[in-house]
Amino acid sequence: MGRVKLPPMVIRKAEAPILAAVFLDLLGFGMIIADIQLRAESMVPKGWPTGLIVGGLLASTFVTQLVASPRWGIASDHKGRKPVVIACTVLSAAAMLVYGLAGSLWILLLSRVLSGFGSANVAVAQAYISESVDADDRTAALGRVGAAISAGLVIGPPIGGFLAASGGNLMIGLVAGGLSLVGAGWMMLALPNIPPKEERRPGKVPAIDLRLLKDLPKLRPLVLIASVAWIALATLEGTFARLISHLFHYDQRQFGILFGYESVLGIVVQGVLLAWIAKKLSQTALIRTAFLSQGIGLALNPFAGLLMPAVAPFAILFVASTLYAVGSGVANPTINSLCSRLTPDSRQGELFGLLQGARSLGFVVGPLIGGALFDWQPAAPYLLAGSVCVLAAFLCGER
Repeated sequence: MGRVKLPPMVIRKAEAPILAAVFLDLLGFGMIIADIQLRAESMVPKGWPTGLIVGGLLASTFVTQLVASPRWGIASDHKGRKPVVIACTVLSAAAMLVYGLAGSLWILLLSRVLSGFGSANVAVAQAYISESVDADDRTAALGRVGAAISAGLVIGPPIGGFLAASGGNLMIGLVAGGLSLVGAGWMMLALPNIPPKEERRPGKVPAIDLRLLKDLPKLRPLVLIASVAWIALATLEGTFARLISHLFHYDQRQFGILFGYESVLGIVVQGVLLAWIAKKLSQTALIRTAFLSQGIGLALNPFAGLLMPAVAPFAILFVASTLYAVGSGVANPTINSLCSRLTPDSRQGELFGLLQGARSLGFVVGPLIGGALFDWQPAAPYLLAGSVCVLAAFLCGER
């Protein structure tokens, strides 16, 4: 089913509120990420398994995403993008406000589940942007959405740390929720709706909705590659700080510098350089090069000390971070664009909900695999993740 296309000038004006709303929402999410682990740890009763409880609390957001995001995407295909992206953003703001009021683990859990329900705003925003531009411009447009996400996640944690020290979780919740509501209000006032030509009910949706892959077989390898790549990346969640401490005796300062560097580089690549690179290389060459860069960067981390004392491990870690950040900044929007090209406009919301579900699966399963592998051999999760990315590069055939 087709959709009403808007004039290019209208689309360019519509991009501003979408990108601003995504940035403000992820800014609030980043503020909470800076505080939630220590906040939750302080609420765990003595004698309870702290690590398991905190990990389950964080995973609850992604478990909820896995189920909810495809449904929100389908709803946006049948009801229009604007009402769905606004509703999700309001839910996300509510999650942040609930976090501000949390005085127990149960209220923290409620805030994380609400966050999972609302996080489909990013998927629906990607669908809105994707169907609003020509196919040749989709990679660059989705790169700008990625840059807005990265910018929020870069700026949010330091602001969250300051607010936590000043007013605890109440201050974080009020500021983060307020900013997200500003983004929802801006979209409500300024965002044109692109309604379906015919409003219809999507019918019964299965618990894990894979109907799009059944209907569009060419999507299957791309979604599989995206899913496996997210799982591989997520195996590193929660282990990198342990790795650099275990091997090089680095602490939170070095971790913060490297994480901040990767995030800023990702913003530059996605927001500025990707549009230029996409014009120089074919989509297949682009995705292959990106996955190779990611894989080499990931696998290089545990070997950063091989050239001591001639070269400090921190310098090698910067090289690894550069390769990973550039590869990741190119790979994610490019594979989204490849998937979008293969999907009708009437099912773009379903597609991006499915892709966000794949990411959620990665961030549920990946950290468990990574933690277990690290306890066996610290280099193992990095070698596995790097190998998977290199394999993904060779699995990306011509499209």
